[in-house]
Amino acid sequence: MIHLEHDGLRLCDGVTRREFLRVGGLAPLGLSLPALLQGTAMAESGGGPSFGKAKRCIQIFLWGGPGAQETWDMKPEAPLAARGAFKPIRTSVDGLEICEHLPLMASRAHRYALIRSQAHNGTNHGTGAYHMLTGHIHYDPGTLRRPARKDMPNWATSAARFLPHPARLPQCVHIPEPIWDGGVTEVPGQRPAILGSRHEPFRVSGDLTRPDFRPDTLRLAAGVNNDRMQRRNSLLNAVEQRAAFLADSEPGQELGVYYEKALNLVSSPEAYRAFDLSAEAKPTRDRYGWHWFGQSLVLARRLVEAGVPVVTVFWNTPSLVVDESWDTHADQHRRLKDHILPAFDRGLAALLDDLHERGMLDSTLVTWWGEFGRTPRVNGGGGRDHWGFCQSVGLAGGGVRGGVVHGSSTEDGGYPRTDPVTPDDLTATTFHLLGINHRQDMYDLEQRPIPLSLGEVVRPIL
Repeated sequence: MIHLEHDGLRLCDGVTRREFLRVGGLAPLGLSLPALLQGTAMAESGGGPSFGKAKRCIQIFLWGGPGAQETWDMKPEAPLAARGAFKPIRTSVDGLEICEHLPLMASRAHRYALIRSQAHNGTNHGTGAYHMLTGHIHYDPGTLRRPARKDMPNWATSAARFLPHPARLPQCVHIPEPIWDGGVTEVPGQRPAILGSRHEPFRVSGDLTRPDFRPDTLRLAAGVNNDRMQRRNSLLNAVEQRAAFLADSEPGQELGVYYEKALNLVSSPEAYRAFDLSAEAKPTRDRYGWHWFGQSLVLARRLVEAGVPVVTVFWNTPSLVVDESWDTHADQHRRLKDHILPAFDRGLAALLDDLHERGMLDSTLVTWWGEFGRTPRVNGGGGRDHWGFCQSVGLAGGGVRGGVVHGSSTEDGGYPRTDPVTPDDLTATTFHLLGINHRQDMYDLEQRPIPLSLGEVVRPIL
């Protein structure tokens, strides 16, 4: 809160004339009102040179739960039942080794940080994902929990509220489809929930691997041009004015928000161009790989470059098959070696390279993690089961120090050995990097204050 002493005549916005003049008088010293507000937010959140380094974020959520022992935290000296079949390889950072089936990411280890001690106590897909996607533990952990209005908001939809974006583009985008628990119910934690539907993310559907992929949902219907659309909108407004009772109700207000968003998108050439993946140069799309994950990352890069502040890419697709799922309860080594790791390695490495070459990596935060890790021991089916007690996560760009490893795990990778990090800490860190005071309050349905994040910023990686 800014208060520069003394009371006096208050202006219509509640600022005294003296305060107004004194704040204005600081401008020649480089202390304008925006700078003062940012300084206040930095002080309240712990501040530091990394605060607000990221102007945008691409979050990669690896639905299914990748095992650290097969990716970022190899255990070559552990008993066979714990270490699995893969071998570690050297990286571009002295002393750091990762899985042999991530060779492209190994050669780029100087560009990202790893946390090998991230932990929570969940073992269910849905509520584990809720914790990782919101930074808050679910109020009723278990299987097949459904989204509810009282849920905590998806951290990305919450962060997007504070970040500038072009008026004709969404604040937040999810690619490609919602994640579902057991194919039965949408996983909680993907929606704005208590923040209200006006913050609902824009979802991209369809087959992004098509060379001619275009956002058909952003096109006007046949025979409808912009003038006709505006006339339809004027008619809609007239009807709504005659139905004032609708506008006074919560469903009516939210419906109005949807109409406004839809009109902005379908009438915006900027939005259509940003989402038009077919306009991307073929060599670039080749570089990411024609796997749906790689093409999702191409679209994510296009969107943040156009001005969308937060994009989430889910490791998910409507036609997801067992061989492409990170939920590797059986036959994990074949599935990871032949299907999962090559696509992940190629797509993520291409994204980091592309952002770097465009001069965007220093101001774009990229994160990747799943809802949990995998058990320390390989089971009888040649896979690993659900395990929230330790996983490895990665962050790059936007104020993150490359080539850093924070924390360590036990000999079998089952538990943090040093410097444990919680999902709450991860969200606090992402808010911090985006210049958002994670200690400020949001309000639940009963108007009770709840901090954006209860965690602490993981400063050693910044």
